[in-house]
Amino acid sequence: MAYQTADMSDDPRISAAMKLLRTVGEADSANRREALEDLKFSAGDQWPVELQNSRNLEARPCLTINKVDAYVRQICNQQRQQRPRIKVHPTNTQADAKVAEVLEGICRHIEINSNADAAYDHAFEYAVRMGWGYWRVVTDYVREDSFEQEIFIQPIDNPFTVYFDPNSTAPDGSDAEQCLVTSVMSKAQFREMYPDADDGSGFLARSTGDSNAEWVMREDIRVAEYFHFDRQADTLLLLSDGTKVFRSEAPSEQAMLEAGVYVVSSRPSYRKKLKWCKLTALQVLEERDMDGRYIPVVPVYGLRMTIEDKRKKLGMVRFAKDPQRMYNFWRTSMTESVALAPKAKWLLAEGQDEGHENEWAQANTRSAPVLRYKQTDIEGRQAPPPQRLQPEPPPTGVLAAAESVAFDLQTVIGIMDPSQLPSGNISGKAIAGQQSQVDMTNFHFYDNLTRSIRHTGKIILDLVPYVYSEQRVMRIIGADGTPDLITINERIPDALGAFKVVNDVTVGEFDVVMDTGPGYASKRMQAVDAMLPLLGANPELFKAAGDLVFRNMDFPGADVIADRLAAVNPLAQIDEKADIPPQVQMQLAQSKAMIEEMQQQLQGLQMMVKMRADIEAVKQQGADNRMMMQLTSRAHNTDTINEARANQTAVKAVSDQNKAELDALTKLILAGVDLGTLQAEIARRDTQQANLVAFSEADVGDSGNPFLVRQ
Repeated sequence: MAYQTADMSDDPRISAAMKLLRTVGEADSANRREALEDLKFSAGDQWPVELQNSRNLEARPCLTINKVDAYVRQICNQQRQQRPRIKVHPTNTQADAKVAEVLEGICRHIEINSNADAAYDHAFEYAVRMGWGYWRVVTDYVREDSFEQEIFIQPIDNPFTVYFDPNSTAPDGSDAEQCLVTSVMSKAQFREMYPDADDGSGFLARSTGDSNAEWVMREDIRVAEYFHFDRQADTLLLLSDGTKVFRSEAPSEQAMLEAGVYVVSSRPSYRKKLKWCKLTALQVLEERDMDGRYIPVVPVYGLRMTIEDKRKKLGMVRFAKDPQRMYNFWRTSMTESVALAPKAKWLLAEGQDEGHENEWAQANTRSAPVLRYKQTDIEGRQAPPPQRLQPEPPPTGVLAAAESVAFDLQTVIGIMDPSQLPSGNISGKAIAGQQSQVDMTNFHFYDNLTRSIRHTGKIILDLVPYVYSEQRVMRIIGADGTPDLITINERIPDALGAFKVVNDVTVGEFDVVMDTGPGYASKRMQAVDAMLPLLGANPELFKAAGDLVFRNMDFPGADVIADRLAAVNPLAQIDEKADIPPQVQMQLAQSKAMIEEMQQQLQGLQMMVKMRADIEAVKQQGADNRMMMQLTSRAHNTDTINEARANQTAVKAVSDQNKAELDALTKLILAGVDLGTLQAEIARRDTQQANLVAFSEADVGDSGNPFLVRQ
């Protein structure tokens, strides 16, 4: 019995949402039914209900050897080892490579901050198991006390709650025009969340088949998030300055004439606005306009095909169910045959167990250390020892059938047992080639995931100018996982005093390309394996790239060695944040290194010239010193000769005077001169002698060394 409220809302959005749910339910009913069966099958519910019930009534086993789940986990875990990565490229003149690198770092920050790996893995596993999965992109405030918003990637736990646009044909869902994300909650919980809303308690009975029964139930109510585009016809104008604007948003003709701008061309177009509302079948609970050009719900498909104008969606489990059921059946049959086989019996003559009947009766149920018997039969004749009769082995046909079905299961899934691959002395490249050939069978799952993540990158780039429109400090993540802090939309003055915006993420157009293959850690190991032979062949290469080799190694201290090598390597002094491209910085570093080397050579030459000049100066100074020593020696010789002459003259003069004085004194004494007169005469003659000596010294000084300068 279906029900409806007495006063239903006539809001067209509610009608459109209900119509979408009904349309998707009808178009995808077979896919949803088969997908649910696939999920149950991969979870272990693999026996048909009728067969399982009949065997349970007969107390017969129903074994489930779930090999499908192991194959699913193998594909999912292989994807986790080689996660696709978002890369951003500029696509017009207003975008540059540096801003693209910043946006790429913001995308990695959003993925890490949102734990997007969990959302990707969850949707991918559902795509492998049943054929499709979803995640969504949302915006929310960073904290409860902040006005800054962030972009988040969130998983959708139950893919059956999403009713995606049935007209969407793109493999990543980028062409979807509407989408429903629903949840069924109890009316008590609904009244707590929306106390003023109608919970459908005043419903009236309607005829059976009314679609409102899917929305309003006796105890529960369905709440849906409805995404849709609102299209309005408009005319697109191309102005003379290259600006494109809709007529409804264009300035007046008078304003354009005053600005010297006029319309060059026009064409019919439309304005598309994304809208969101949360509703029930009774009323709209919340609503708002959303930024962006895409529905922020991203599907991940497994295998899609169109058969008789009907789209089928399936995963890996769909075609593996029959061989898996056969494998379970044959394994159960083999187990049943072994379990029902008779016990191994003992053959002995009558009377050999006499006195030990209990031991032989329990021989197949108890582990007795010894079994005692008589060597004679009941008639006393010699009897052989008892013998154990071996039971019949399991049927070889059952074993062969189980092995054949296991091979069929591997063939259907496309994952072969490594033990069945060619063995022997084969190279590592051959093994890798075999593994690559096996991986190609299910590569479409990984490729579809790559498409969906690429579309997610487009949604993020579409939302960045709206969410990150103001100047703020953000964390970005490098390709190696290293975090860094930058300021986006930063206004700084230039040399003329005008302001320019650095790291402006609100202008320019960018595109997303995907980087697939091994992760960064695996690439580091591959890089080391590739660089070591090159360094061995060319040791000079270590001077230019030695720091890169150690930076890609994982042992403790490798980064320290790399930093020390980079400190002495000019080519490693590259500032990735500078406005100058890294290639130009490297060329400048090489030129700087050459200039420094030439300066060192010039300084060496100057030093050599200086040393030669110093040697010549020392030689000249030695010659001058030798000449001065010779002249000084000659001067000293002249002084010595003059002094000797002066002394000789003075001695001769004193001697002559002394002799004359002695003669004169002798005459005076003989003449009887008194003592006073004699002493006066002696004093007079001493004065004359002193004057004579002084005159002799003066004469020697006037005719002295001409090289001596008198002060």
